[in-house]
Amino acid sequence: MIACKGCQQNIPAPVETVPDTWIVAECPLCGQKRRYLPAEIFQGRLSPELVAKLRRAGGEKWAR
Repeated sequence: MIACKGCQQNIPAPVETVPDTWIVAECPLCGQKRRYLPAEIFQGRLSPELVAKLRRAGGEKWAR
């Protein structure tokens, strides 16, 4: 997970493990594309707003 720097919602990080350099992620809620440092990646739950959006779009696999 990462906390979007634009809308402050928890979104999935586009990596499987913690990288050794920054990553680029686009927020599915606000659409902003930003860079994140490895220290900004954490374990947690997706934002309720993102879960609702994914369910509406048929992406229940992320809505656990």
